[in-house]
Amino acid sequence: MALKIARSLIVAVVLSSGVLALADMVASAAEAGEIFTYVLCATPLLGFQAILPFLPCRHWNPVRKAFLILLIAAATYPCVALGGANWNGLTGPLAGSALLLLTGIRAWVAFALVVADAPVRAAVQGAPLLPSIGSALAVGLCGLLVLGLARLTHLVSEAWASRAEVVRRAVVRERLRFSMDLHDLLGYSLSSIALKSELIYRLVPSRPDQARKEIDEVLDISRQALSDVRLVARRYRGMSLESEVSSVESVLNSLGVVALVDIRCGNLPPAVDTVLATAVREGVTNALRHAHVNHVMIRAVGDQGKVRLLVANDGVVEGAPAQRCPDGSGLHNLASRFDVVGGRIDAEVTDDGWFHLVGEVPRSVTLEPVRPAC
Repeated sequence: MALKIARSLIVAVVLSSGVLALADMVASAAEAGEIFTYVLCATPLLGFQAILPFLPCRHWNPVRKAFLILLIAAATYPCVALGGANWNGLTGPLAGSALLLLTGIRAWVAFALVVADAPVRAAVQGAPLLPSIGSALAVGLCGLLVLGLARLTHLVSEAWASRAEVVRRAVVRERLRFSMDLHDLLGYSLSSIALKSELIYRLVPSRPDQARKEIDEVLDISRQALSDVRLVARRYRGMSLESEVSSVESVLNSLGVVALVDIRCGNLPPAVDTVLATAVREGVTNALRHAHVNHVMIRAVGDQGKVRLLVANDGVVEGAPAQRCPDGSGLHNLASRFDVVGGRIDAEVTDDGWFHLVGEVPRSVTLEPVRPAC
């Protein structure tokens, strides 16, 4: 709405200059031929200057701007010279065009020359000076109004463009957050379901009771995964390091994997708790997916205002891309999360075939559960 109003005012200011000049001609009992000639000359000239503020002239090169202002002046001054003092109203939009097209000192010099034109011509011709000074003031005011309203339209346009860009970035960030949350929350659950389903398949013929127990656990994991998806769709889901460690320890034990757990970090802020729990889930998911794992070590120790987390597993398959390359999607997501809370995370494979995921975060983080920004 503000943009439409500003543009309408620009058109009104430019056209009013021509209408006032026309009124002066009628008041001075000008002939019909002169009035017709004025309308014929003024209509395309004022029409072009009315739309000039809407053109992307700020992005044109200086040569093009200079050529255009000279072209407008060359079309304006023969008309003014032909019509005399009554046609001075045509120079008002020209003054505004000079300020729009030129920059710096050149713009104001050109503006001053256009404003001073009427008094100078009156002095040269020996005409009364007072009316020409009034005409010069009207020309200057018209030029300044055109400039101010044009700048207003530019500011409004830029504000709307900035707002649209902010909205677009917010949508992109939310899509990335949703994608990262789905990966981090469901990767572990789906991997556990797949591995437990294979275990159940082997247990059914010989140990049906154990198979039923595993089926119950698969159902629990499935329900939790469904709950996680619903929470991600509504908002970011906070996680607890202790709860996550307890969950993965249960899954690892049921799969015959030895879990070595050592958690000594006490109560943590929600943001830190969530980041570390996500790292544990990602580390265990990597181990189950990409390694012939027999042992998993999870250690979290708080010391000197920081919390250091280690998630390690043996049985790394040679050439496994997700565990050898720290740029995998899961590890990339983790790096983004750790960056938000001022931490860091590293991944490496040691010579003895163990994969180490090491993260460190400051304990004194007071953010709400992390929403990664990319």
